[in-house]
Amino acid sequence: MRNIGIRQLALALTVMTVLPLMAVLGWSVITTGRLDQQRVGEQFSVTTHTAAQELRQRIDAARQLIAAMAAGGVPGMNDPDCDARFAQLVHLRPIYNNMFVTDLSGRIVCSARPIPAADGQPVSLGARPYFAAGMRATDPLVAGWLPGLANGRPILPVVMPVRDAQGRPVAMVGASIDLLAFVQGIRAELPADTGVTLWSPEGALVTHAGPLPPPDPNGTEPHPPTGAGGALPAFDTGFAIPILSLPAVQDLPERVMMLETVSFGDEALTLGISMDEARLFGPVRALMSSNFVLALWLAAGLVILSMAVMRMALVRPLGRLSRYAKAMARGEAPRHVPDVSKVREISDLASTLDALFADLAERETQRNRAEEALQRALAGMERTVAARTAELADAHEAARLRARDLERGRNRERIAGRMTDLIQSCASVDEAMDVLARMMPSLSNGDRGRAFLHRPGQAALEPAALWGKPLLPGHSITEDDCWSLRLGHAHVSRAEGTMPICRHLDGVPGRHLCVPLIAHGEILGMITLERDAVDDRSDWAEDEIAALDRVALSIANVKLRETLRGMTIRDPLTGLYNRRFADETLAREVAEARRDGRPLAAVMADIDHFKRFNDAHGHEAGDRVLRMTARVMADHFRRSDMVCRYGGEEFLILMPGATAADAVARADAFRRALAGTVEDGGDAALGPVTISLGVAVFPETVNEDARLIAAADAALYVAKHAGRNRVMLDGQVQPADMLTG
Repeated sequence: MRNIGIRQLALALTVMTVLPLMAVLGWSVITTGRLDQQRVGEQFSVTTHTAAQELRQRIDAARQLIAAMAAGGVPGMNDPDCDARFAQLVHLRPIYNNMFVTDLSGRIVCSARPIPAADGQPVSLGARPYFAAGMRATDPLVAGWLPGLANGRPILPVVMPVRDAQGRPVAMVGASIDLLAFVQGIRAELPADTGVTLWSPEGALVTHAGPLPPPDPNGTEPHPPTGAGGALPAFDTGFAIPILSLPAVQDLPERVMMLETVSFGDEALTLGISMDEARLFGPVRALMSSNFVLALWLAAGLVILSMAVMRMALVRPLGRLSRYAKAMARGEAPRHVPDVSKVREISDLASTLDALFADLAERETQRNRAEEALQRALAGMERTVAARTAELADAHEAARLRARDLERGRNRERIAGRMTDLIQSCASVDEAMDVLARMMPSLSNGDRGRAFLHRPGQAALEPAALWGKPLLPGHSITEDDCWSLRLGHAHVSRAEGTMPICRHLDGVPGRHLCVPLIAHGEILGMITLERDAVDDRSDWAEDEIAALDRVALSIANVKLRETLRGMTIRDPLTGLYNRRFADETLAREVAEARRDGRPLAAVMADIDHFKRFNDAHGHEAGDRVLRMTARVMADHFRRSDMVCRYGGEEFLILMPGATAADAVARADAFRRALAGTVEDGGDAALGPVTISLGVAVFPETVNEDARLIAAADAALYVAKHAGRNRVMLDGQVQPADMLTG
């Protein structure tokens, strides 16, 4: 807008003023034309609907006429003037092509128009498709269109049977509506170039009246929607279908056609009225064009008038004032501004221009001073805002970190509590290690790690569980290898720190936390966590170590409980289960065998001549024999079998799922292995040692589960009296090893 002159501005203002007016005028002209076209189309639609209604009325009138004739009896059966009276009635009502009466066979006995006989045979309507249905009808039947027999013109038959007093049909009376006469009558009331056409539901031409050949509604585009088989749909509500610009046939002018379907019973006809598009919409379009041209002339006149007024009152005075102001700015003109216009506003502008130039220099100076002061103030405010923003950001970050740490702490407490509950519920340390491996990633916030435990009979700590992919190798460590085991509390090892690094972590990158597992002053194991050296997290916080201490204490409790339970169910000399555990387990195994329908074998074993051996070699040698026998038993029976020291030199083996043959075979294999075992140690070698065994199987040899141990003991008694060093099956009279080959 900087380089636009006053002339261009005046022109732009004029155009901006006139253009909306032109748009309104154009929109009004176009809208009025469209409304006129819509009104003409609606009138044309009403014409089509009126014609369709007239056809419906003709059909209803024919039905009423036929019903009245049928109710009046059988006309014309014996009346020689019947044909003349029917002909006079058809003459008075040209819409009817014919009226007729037939007998029960369909032979015409009376008609308004003579119907020529074919091959000398009497004319009969019995072959017509509507005859049989018409004879059964109780109301006037309107059949589909047919060519008339009298003159071949398309007709619409309306028939009804004539019944006697007993209600039996004796004849048929009917009238045929002349469809050609109907369309000609409709066309006579319309302009000369109007076409009226009737089609069947299948789209076949029935009749046509008009100056042009009948158009095919199914053969051009656009066309009305069709039903199955290409048939035009029947609109029972009399809805008219407008089709604009539908060519009647090739090389004919464009025409507008309106369609409406007339339904009567199961039949229907489609009525179409077509008219030349130029004749229908031409006057409306001509009026719209003339209105549009008039609007253009009016807009052009307004533009010219506006430009002239603005030039005289605005453009010239402002141009002179602009030139004088430029000269004053260059110092080429005096301070006095001459009178350039009689317009009050422009004159006031010229009179105030002097004061404006006078104040301009002073205002410029004040503005520069104010801008300098404002810049200084803004710079100070920016520094203050930046400092406060940094403080707020630091405070927000600190609050976020505190909230995160608090949430992590609460979550860690929940996980630690859950882990403690689960570990306290474990039946063994191995089960507790499985819980530890599954839940430590959640508790340690993604840290890797391993757990080490003291195993019975071992001095070193062995790997028992791991989570993640720890870099620490899974080898054994001693108590001296870890500072946490020496100190009795958690210890953090890192390469860059001042604290010593555990020996078992030499060469392992990253930071490590070791937490000991201690119960009653006894070291039971240790947990190690790993973090990468590049991890942005700090070392483990006190609450994290406290949570690990809780878990470590729960594992120590499980270990202690397992140790105490082992002391109550294990024989201290042989390490086998004791009789108390055997009695507890027997009831459970018998119940499971009865529930699952599987066998349960019991083997009672007794070392041969143990008392003699004990008396000859002493109690220490006897204890060695018992330990050797227990070791051989542990090697030859399954892990699922329960081996117990039942008392003295007696042993009990429970074998779930073993049949009699399986139990005898395993017992005999153990007997042979023990007889071939010689142990060196002490003052003299021990061996060979023989043993006698009795086998009973529920429910194979014993039906009552309460007698299982007694039956096995009885079989052992038989083995002893049969010569010892053998296996006897309950109920057998010879050694079981002989039975098994």
